[in-house]
Amino acid sequence: MKYYLLMGTWLLVAGLTAQPRAEWSLSLGNATYLGDLTTDDLLPNLDFTHPAAGLQFGLPLGYNWRWRIGVQYAELSGDDAQSPVEVFRLRNFSFSSSIIEPNTTLLWEPFARRRYPKAGGYKGILSPYVFAGVGVAFFDPDTQYNPVHPTAYNSRIQKDKTAPKGPSLVIPMGGGLRFDMGKHLSLGVEASARKTFTDYLDGVSHAGLPDTKDWYLMGGVTLSYRLHVPDYDRDGFLDADDKCPQQAGLDYTGGCPDSDGDGIPDADDLCPYQAGKADAQGCPDRDYDGIPDFTDRCPDYPGMASAKGCLDTDGDGLADDDDMCPYCHGGPNSLSGCPDADADGIEDARDRCPNLPGTSEGHGCPFIDTDMDGIPDDADDCPQVAGVATFNGCPDTDADGLPDADDKCPTLPGTLASKGCPEVSDALKALLAKITQGVQFETGSDRLTAQSMAVVDTLVHVLAAHPHYHLYIAGHTDNQGKAASNLRLSKARALACYNHLIEKGVAADVMSHQGFGHTRPVVPNTTSAGRKQNRRVAFELRVE
Repeated sequence: MKYYLLMGTWLLVAGLTAQPRAEWSLSLGNATYLGDLTTDDLLPNLDFTHPAAGLQFGLPLGYNWRWRIGVQYAELSGDDAQSPVEVFRLRNFSFSSSIIEPNTTLLWEPFARRRYPKAGGYKGILSPYVFAGVGVAFFDPDTQYNPVHPTAYNSRIQKDKTAPKGPSLVIPMGGGLRFDMGKHLSLGVEASARKTFTDYLDGVSHAGLPDTKDWYLMGGVTLSYRLHVPDYDRDGFLDADDKCPQQAGLDYTGGCPDSDGDGIPDADDLCPYQAGKADAQGCPDRDYDGIPDFTDRCPDYPGMASAKGCLDTDGDGLADDDDMCPYCHGGPNSLSGCPDADADGIEDARDRCPNLPGTSEGHGCPFIDTDMDGIPDDADDCPQVAGVATFNGCPDTDADGLPDADDKCPTLPGTLASKGCPEVSDALKALLAKITQGVQFETGSDRLTAQSMAVVDTLVHVLAAHPHYHLYIAGHTDNQGKAASNLRLSKARALACYNHLIEKGVAADVMSHQGFGHTRPVVPNTTSAGRKQNRRVAFELRVE
């Protein structure tokens, strides 16, 4: 598995190599560890340092940040026999292991921007940095368990031998100092600590300190190679990032020139040698209306582009001074800016049928239309109330396909099946089913349990939120006992829920109740579980 992971890591690196200012780093040094075979909980035993190496690929994120991906190799070991503490020598454990760690880290180098001064060129610097990230450690420790007193360790050693010692998540963190030897090469030192999430780097946990996780440390010398990216105009912006690579520019324009210093690059500035405003395309605009003074008919007070810089409140292209309807949008010039939607020559303000061409005798309508709904009175079933053509002039307020006269919920869009009211949602049905499951009675009685009363109370809020529904309460029993007794009990239990809701303030006319005895089982009564499921009070919302 780890070899496939490494192969995928380096394929990703190879694909990123061509990125601007990318960097390769090779590190050589030593590694040691902190764990169950370390005599000091805070400091490693430097007698057990071993070779370590790493290869990293870095991709810059701006000047001061760099994302790195790479792999580290380290050898680790520990030996109780070399401990100055007698109790560890008596334990007499030892281990050796090698670690392969693919990782990715985010590096911050606070002074890296100094390599590329604003005046252009390149400058070598001595620069510190810190980093942190995440990785995966692959390891397989070779652990020797040779305690002087075996009986004190046998059971714990057996647990450690059989415990899985697979890969572990690693949090690498550290820092370094690098010196630039030229545009491409730099030499530095780096040290890091690796926090793991395993206690088995050394193969010892239960026979050591099972409540602590192992760490390992790495440090050494790094040699880095930085790819060269040119800065043709020497303005401090590398050509790959420079919006104007052939002209020296400024930071706030992304490397482009700004001759008048108004914050707008010359290439986007209609007035490159006169300081102006961005919304006026870089030209002066003394009335701050976004229209350059040289095209503004009213340069001393704010206006609209539709009126060439003059005030045009309704945006119809006529300045307010020339507009008879300055607050009515869309008026033609022939009517001095007043709108005429049906183009019959009568302004909408005087037109009783503004969307239907008419005559002056009909006040803009071609017929008599008392309710002004566009349907002649002689074809209008509701001539006094504005309606829609679909229902011969009668209203359908919620536009659900049912006229208000037949709509049980005239202000709420619904369906024909629900008489114009909204269908009961799946979520509401699921809530009613849950309430049904939670309603229980004392054995053989119609008395609600205290817990069930709280469940039934939920229906008070449901009905308050959905006043257009009628609550139907149905009582059911299993088939045990006499049919007449079962019918009486089912009716009594349905009535008990009905009365409880009335006590909680629910109007009696929005509810009804009925009992069915054992005549409507939901599952066969052949098992105790089935009979329990059939003993229920069910709740249903309907439109009456």
